[in-house]
Amino acid sequence: MAAVVDIVGLLKDYVKVAPEQLETLEGMTVSALLRKLGLPSELVAFVIVNGRLKPKSYTLKSGDSVKLVPFVGGG
Repeated sequence: MAAVVDIVGLLKDYVKVAPEQLETLEGMTVSALLRKLGLPSELVAFVIVNGRLKPKSYTLKSGDSVKLVPFVGGG
């Protein structure tokens, strides 16, 4: 079973490759996933894996559910 990736908000505008098109995510770090997707790492505020906050250095495992959350600005 592959990892599932949910891209939130404005991050969707930066994605160059749909997560479903990647061969495998297992064994890849979140940072490597961001590069493959074409997402600038500095725009990702939070990486949530299986409901828990994880660093971008986290190595993905089969069955992981990953949510990438952007920084939000406003005032």
